[in-house]
Amino acid sequence: MANMDIDKIIVALKKRFAAQEHFIFWYDDNGDFLGSLEAITKGLQEIAEVVTLNPGCQLMTKQYLLNLPTEQKVLIYSPAPEPALEEDHLRNIVLYSGKFSADSREILRKELGLPESLSPFMQKYITFFGNARRRKRFKQYDVGSYEKDPELGIMATLVHLNQPIVDFFSILQLLINQGVKDNPVLIEFGRYGVSNAFWAEVEQRFGYVDVEPQLEALLDGLYVTATYQQMGHSLPQNLGQYDLSAHQANVQTFIQQFSNRRSTNHGTVGDDFDSIAKLVWQNINGDQVFGEVKLDDLVKADIFPQFDWKILLWMQERLISNDLDVQLDGKIIPELIRQRLETHFGSQKRFSLLYRMIRKAWYLIRQATQPLETEMQGFIDNYVTKGYRVDTDYRKFTYYYQHAKMPEQFAQTKKLVESIYITDYLNKRTLAWNERLDLSKIKPQNLQRNFYQYYVAPESNRIVVIISDAFRFEAAKELEKRLRREDQVKSTTMQYLITGLPSVTYMGMPIMLPHRSLALKDKKLLVDDHEAVNRKQRQEILQRQNPNSIVFSLDELKGATSKDIRAKFAGKEIVYIYHNQIDAIADNKKTEDDVFNATEDAITEIQQLIQRLRPNDIAHFYVTADHGYLYRHDQLRITDKIDLSEVASDIKAPRYLITSQKFDEPGVGHQRLGEILGNDDPRYVYFPKTANVFRSAGSFNYVHGGSSLQEMIVPLLEVKTTSARSVAKSVELELFSMNRQITSLTVPVVIRQSAPIGPTVIPAEFELYFVNDQNQQISGPVTVLANSNSENAKDRMQSIQIILADQYYDKQREYRLIIKNMSTGSMTAERFVMDIADFNNFDL
Repeated sequence: MANMDIDKIIVALKKRFAAQEHFIFWYDDNGDFLGSLEAITKGLQEIAEVVTLNPGCQLMTKQYLLNLPTEQKVLIYSPAPEPALEEDHLRNIVLYSGKFSADSREILRKELGLPESLSPFMQKYITFFGNARRRKRFKQYDVGSYEKDPELGIMATLVHLNQPIVDFFSILQLLINQGVKDNPVLIEFGRYGVSNAFWAEVEQRFGYVDVEPQLEALLDGLYVTATYQQMGHSLPQNLGQYDLSAHQANVQTFIQQFSNRRSTNHGTVGDDFDSIAKLVWQNINGDQVFGEVKLDDLVKADIFPQFDWKILLWMQERLISNDLDVQLDGKIIPELIRQRLETHFGSQKRFSLLYRMIRKAWYLIRQATQPLETEMQGFIDNYVTKGYRVDTDYRKFTYYYQHAKMPEQFAQTKKLVESIYITDYLNKRTLAWNERLDLSKIKPQNLQRNFYQYYVAPESNRIVVIISDAFRFEAAKELEKRLRREDQVKSTTMQYLITGLPSVTYMGMPIMLPHRSLALKDKKLLVDDHEAVNRKQRQEILQRQNPNSIVFSLDELKGATSKDIRAKFAGKEIVYIYHNQIDAIADNKKTEDDVFNATEDAITEIQQLIQRLRPNDIAHFYVTADHGYLYRHDQLRITDKIDLSEVASDIKAPRYLITSQKFDEPGVGHQRLGEILGNDDPRYVYFPKTANVFRSAGSFNYVHGGSSLQEMIVPLLEVKTTSARSVAKSVELELFSMNRQITSLTVPVVIRQSAPIGPTVIPAEFELYFVNDQNQQISGPVTVLANSNSENAKDRMQSIQIILADQYYDKQREYRLIIKNMSTGSMTAERFVMDIADFNNFDL
């Protein structure tokens, strides 16, 4: 202890000797500084001699001092108390000399910046303060935050609280994170004498008391009480041992804070909110306790993950029963899912995937069965305005199902979705579409073979065409939605093109080049008698029409710098960029089930490409595709395959067959190839009229080449951008409540999203909580998602409740509501006055 402030002692002694004192007596009652005499002697070198007054050596020391030269200065240090008058042989020298005292505890108190009132506290816990590292950590805390309960400062030090304000809820969270069983911090509390103070704080704040208090029992009570509080019910009598509802404001505040705490264990020993929920469920036998609780009540709570499983399985039952309008707690399934996605467990990856999967199943089931149009154009119009959403829902459903590791618990939902999508949607609509298909009636500007003529040739400014292999119409609609959120995108216009047959790459890629004639030879479409298989050949065809044309692959431009891009595009008027993300993955039987992952990647890559090119004065884009595709996740049955083995064919694939032979087969349609290409080719292209396939080599889950809407209707997305810097900003959240006086621990708050989401306003997630004038959090955080695009201000308003911790609130002090943007970290604060007359008697 004594060695902590030797420098200050030496400075003080030097000042005393400089004031003409020759002899200074220092009676160190407990000999605290005996071990520091060497340092003190060295510090006073050439100023004063240091003499140790050992017991029984008074006369010898007196004789030594009297024989010294008059100018000699001496510090006489005694490692014992000053003797009584009748025993003090040095008293006459002491009377004309000076005295010095150095109370190590007092020096420590001043060093730590503690008020004099905490001197007894220092004395009581002197063992704790004997370690320099503990002292250093203790010193970082703001005294005002623990002065009334100074043991909290010791607890904060032992749990390594990393904030200046000492807060018991934070201490408790850190302690729990060290493990519920055999907690090492509790052992440290016992070692330094603050265990009783800790459990007294627990009793005061939560009402938990026991002869031998246990952390595990406390947590059982907190979790169970919080659950019933969320459900709006009192605890049943048989759960009385867990009842902490007399302090429910503190219970809820703590649980909210703890559940929002980001775990710092990273796989090491310790517990977090989730692992403790599992432990508590076992301790209380949660299956029995909550087995008979109504689902309408469980849906209000988010303490245990078992509730989410029950809710999800209930949703599955409703979907299977086709009970799509059923409500739980007054909400239909999509509304309920939106709510659960904002809860503790619902926002976690696996539950989030499952909830989103169920939501897409609900939308698909609701939309898949639609009246069939009577005309071909009606089918096209329906598909490009709303029908494509069924394909998006199926893609998203399958994507979430795969990423959730294809859980067996939801096999029934998977089976239902597959049946409805294939049988009720694809087969019925494809058959009806093929019965009305007549390529000769499609407007010329909507035919893929006329793309260059109608959309590229008329442009006088630079045009960039991105052709993504197998980029379906529905995927392009998602890309359009993303691009519309960017303020550098001035406009997007979605049109469509109808492919020829077969709808495959070797037809679709060359057909979008400038041409006068087209002819199919083997699996090569000749453009004006020239092959157009690779990038070099396609560039030559483009340059024959316009010398200032060039072709790139998207991969070439991925890592290009702005300087590289400007150099590559300099002087170019027509730029074709080929992208092969989806077809490259899906057309391989080993990886075909990754088609929807590849679709997500393709959307992102095209969006990023436009973002990369935009700042370099590249402002006009077309995004299109060579063909679409059909994909089903389940394996095909024998009845899904059509056997045409007796037909001689030039080219045969699962979704088409090219032959000069003419035949009639149930469920098979045909088009003359010459009519498709505008030449005199007498061959026919045959195709299944439903989603079925021909028996042939190749993949069966991922197929293309046929005549479904998904294969033949490809996007033509026009994008116009600006090179100006983005002015998009995160949306703001405003406090709309007028009353700034709080009279209850339950605080109703009305907030308003400042503006609708749009190109210059980005959605954001916010946390709202109260703090005191020491910036100490006094409530749990409430999460609010601001993502409304409504122009009506009332639609952008939300009402929430924030529960304050159950403690004393001073009417004269300042309290603030913090509104924190979780993306940017920016915060706003609104002042409130606390006028809670009796904080222990509120019905929450």
